[in-house]
Amino acid sequence: YVVIGAGKHGSDAITYLLRNGVDQSAITWITSRDIWYFVRDGLWGGYKNYRKDTVKLVDPLVKCKSLYEVFLQYEKDGIMARLDTSTIPEVFKGATIDKSELAGFKSIKNVVRLGRVTSITSDEIKLEKGTVPLPAPPADTLFVDCMADLDGTLYGYRHPEDFKIFDGNQINLGPVVVSFNISCSSAIIAYIESTFADDSEMRNNLLYFGTGENHTKPDFKMFYSQFYYQNKTFNALGAYPPAMQFVLNSRTFLDAPCHHYLGLPGFIWAMVGPSQMAKKANKFVERVESGDFPDCQDCFGVAGRKLPEPKDLKIKEKSKVKSNYPPQKKMKPKSKFGLNCCASVDIVNAVEKSGGPTNMNGAVKSNA
Repeated sequence: YVVIGAGKHGSDAITYLLRNGVDQSAITWITSRDIWYFVRDGLWGGYKNYRKDTVKLVDPLVKCKSLYEVFLQYEKDGIMARLDTSTIPEVFKGATIDKSELAGFKSIKNVVRLGRVTSITSDEIKLEKGTVPLPAPPADTLFVDCMADLDGTLYGYRHPEDFKIFDGNQINLGPVVVSFNISCSSAIIAYIESTFADDSEMRNNLLYFGTGENHTKPDFKMFYSQFYYQNKTFNALGAYPPAMQFVLNSRTFLDAPCHHYLGLPGFIWAMVGPSQMAKKANKFVERVESGDFPDCQDCFGVAGRKLPEPKDLKIKEKSKVKSNYPPQKKMKPKSKFGLNCCASVDIVNAVEKSGGPTNMNGAVKSNA
């Protein structure tokens, strides 16, 4: 078996072969570029530990001197991995594996790092930087082609510098505005289209994402840029509080209180309690915008953009069509506090009406 590609599809092919009894000696793995992997069971320790485990992602963003050092710290913490510690991967697309898969990858002895495959003959594989013989006669060799990005696109999409999501009477899909979350990004775009007046410029000002060749490459900076765009999008949506209420109650949002232990109290405790997640997220944004990271000096392509003011936002007239979202059916509480997705809206409203401090990225923020 010759597996071509080290991305998610390539690594899944390796796992499939190993778990179906193929010995590692029968596998040749051609990896044109080494990549970083998320280690699922190194990061998430279970339902009750989600908030605590998330701290491991955010703390290095505040403490490390460069974005590259953040990845090395993630590796030390067991939440990021690479196949070979002697090489420095430049690629990261969010591929997620577990520890058993990683052990399987590292068991493969015949790993070829000679660039992309250019052609295959009856007796050898030609690559950009050399050739290797076929591991077996052609009739006994199965090639598993998992190569990608041959056309320079990101998952098949091109986002030029002037790319706009809202463009007159058209919506252009492609970029994600919530870190590695297509579903939530789509939900937010749909919410903006259905809530705000038909003004493309105003709607686009609520969304942050990468455009242009330099900011859509799947390099290791993609993780940080997506986290930055997410925070900026939430800050922009915060100019209209009901928008962030929508996000907090959306089942597509990974951090929504309804998905996690202790519901809204657990969410608030993570944001303003000892972990200070809201403060750290804001600190990361400040570091990016001040040029504190030597490997990011342009705010991931959105330097100079100003957040919208509440007065700049125009809301559509209320539709006469009765909506059935969110569902009115009474839901069973997720925690012993009796809080759930829909009930949390009332608490958020109560905090805002009481004059309590709120953070525009959807979290409660400490005055300190």
